[in-house]
Amino acid sequence: MPFTPFHMGAGLLAKPGLNQNFSLMTFGMAQVAMDIEPLVGMLTGADILHGPTHTILGATAMAFLVMLAAPGLCNFLLRKWNKEVIHHGLSWLAQSDTCSRTAVTAGAFFGTLSHVVLDSLMHHDIQPLLPFSTANPLMGLVSHDGVYQLCAMAGVLGAAAWVAMQWFRRAT
Repeated sequence: MPFTPFHMGAGLLAKPGLNQNFSLMTFGMAQVAMDIEPLVGMLTGADILHGPTHTILGATAMAFLVMLAAPGLCNFLLRKWNKEVIHHGLSWLAQSDTCSRTAVTAGAFFGTLSHVVLDSLMHHDIQPLLPFSTANPLMGLVSHDGVYQLCAMAGVLGAAAWVAMQWFRRAT
C-alpha cells in the first residue's frame, strides 16, 4: 500500500540517538517520495509497482531530490510545531526552528534506503541491486506481517525514547 505509515517506525527509532542530526520530517518526505512510483503504477494498472526508485541507485537519486525540497518545508513545519507546543504549555517539546543540512541529508538517505530494504523484505517485484543483479536477497527473510510488526514496535519504542529524552532535557 503506498504511503504506509509503518515505514516511519525506522525513522522514529533513529531519531532519539541522532536527535538534531536527523530530520524525522525529511525522513517522512522521503517515504512519500518513494511511494509515488507504486502509486502511479496502481493508478495505471502496471504489472510492476516497484521499479527504478526501489533500487539502491534509484533510492540514492531520490534522496538527493528530497534534500532539495526538504529544508524549506521542514523549517516551515518546525516553526508551526514550536508555536503549537508553546501555545499548549509544552515548550519542552520545542525544537530548533531550522533543520541543519546534516539532519536533512541523514533523513533523506536513511529514509529512501531504509524504504528499499523494508520493501525488499516483502514485495516480489523489487530488484534492489539493479543494474548489477536482478536478485532480491532480502525477500522473505521476514514475513509481510512481521515487517509491519517490527516497524510498529520500532515506532513505539523510538517515540517513547524521544519524548523521554525531551522530558529529561527539560529538567536539566
